[in-house]
Amino acid sequence: METAKTGRTTKKKDKGAPRGLFRHRSGDWAIRFVCGQGHRHEEKIGRDKTQAKNEHAARRLRVRQHPGWCPRAERQEAQAAAQRQAAERVTLRAYAEKWLAANRPHWRPNTTDGYTAGLERHVLPTLGNVAMADVTREMVRGILTAKRAEGLKLNTINNRVIVPLRALFFAAMDDGIVAANSATRHMRHVRATTEAEARKVDFLTDEELSGLLKTADTEYPQHADFCHVLAWTGVREGEACGLQWGDLDFRGGFLEVRRNVIYRADPKQRGKKIKRPERTPLLYIGAPKSGESGRVDMAPRLASRLQARQDMMAAEAAVNGREPSPWVFPALGDPSKPLNIHTLENAWTRLLTRAGLRHLRIHGLRHTYASSLLQAGESIQYVKQQLRHSTIKLTVDLYGHLIPGKGRAAVTRLEERTSAPATPDPATADRGA
Repeated sequence: METAKTGRTTKKKDKGAPRGLFRHRSGDWAIRFVCGQGHRHEEKIGRDKTQAKNEHAARRLRVRQHPGWCPRAERQEAQAAAQRQAAERVTLRAYAEKWLAANRPHWRPNTTDGYTAGLERHVLPTLGNVAMADVTREMVRGILTAKRAEGLKLNTINNRVIVPLRALFFAAMDDGIVAANSATRHMRHVRATTEAEARKVDFLTDEELSGLLKTADTEYPQHADFCHVLAWTGVREGEACGLQWGDLDFRGGFLEVRRNVIYRADPKQRGKKIKRPERTPLLYIGAPKSGESGRVDMAPRLASRLQARQDMMAAEAAVNGREPSPWVFPALGDPSKPLNIHTLENAWTRLLTRAGLRHLRIHGLRHTYASSLLQAGESIQYVKQQLRHSTIKLTVDLYGHLIPGKGRAAVTRLEERTSAPATPDPATADRGA
């Protein structure tokens, strides 16, 4: 008996065995053959030599009958089919939980909370137990129609249902769970039916803004600087809370938006009866909404106002024997942390009331800033840069209708350029002569 060594195993050739049959070192009979794709294969069969002969003959027969057959490719295809079948059994609820958990460390808290609440409240009660591969466009459309009938606004349906569900299905496509996205291209032709839905943004006029800022100076001086920053720079509330003194360039007349501040309730305290003073919200400091820092022009009056604020805060810190806070707007009671915008909600409501104005979200100061610039004749491109929008399309969609008289002036210029010169009246010309 001779021994043949090939790599990892030792094979013993039995003199009485046909070609392609050999003894494995484990003692079992094994076969060796070449598939239709030219690959060499070895398989252990068992202790029965007759069975090994039959299996070897069967393999060679299949290669002759199916020239392209390869057992390795066949196994891979079977495994892929099994994975596809398993994927088809994954329910929307199971995949959504896995997807949210995997992306939570990478998302902003607002995104995580919005996606989680939207799916749990509007999608999972209906489609949670349906397999991802079985969700159809008709099912998604049924949810949207039902939510519309419940009285939800178009923006709410889009932000709380369509956006998270669409992102969920795009991730499922990447994972090979589904072949197409059933949540795209919905409600593109649904029109607004109420005044609130038809109005794109709500903002203050210049007169209303002037009255608001004067009221803040006289009756709420502790919040006046914050209101002026929002109204005269257009930064978002969280970005204003995240401003540090090193972000301001008084000589250059600009500020750098480098971070965003968000306070969120501690999940461990949810559902528990804890008095408001004892609640400890969690602080998140991350990148701005656009994901990139940006420079915003700062007017001279605002720069002077913030310089005076810096001097006053430095003097107070010296009196109290501590280092000045690095934050332009430190938290109430803890100068080492940035301001929590939620602590100003009641003061903002009272400020609007004292100024004799209608209810307006504090984010409306950003819309007011953009509308004031456009109505003063500034270009849409400059407004886009100041607001740090990701695309100019977003700026145009929100504020393009506020550009005053641009189209009318262009029509007038066209008329002047293409009109024929006026011909003098002959009778008038004779009298003049």
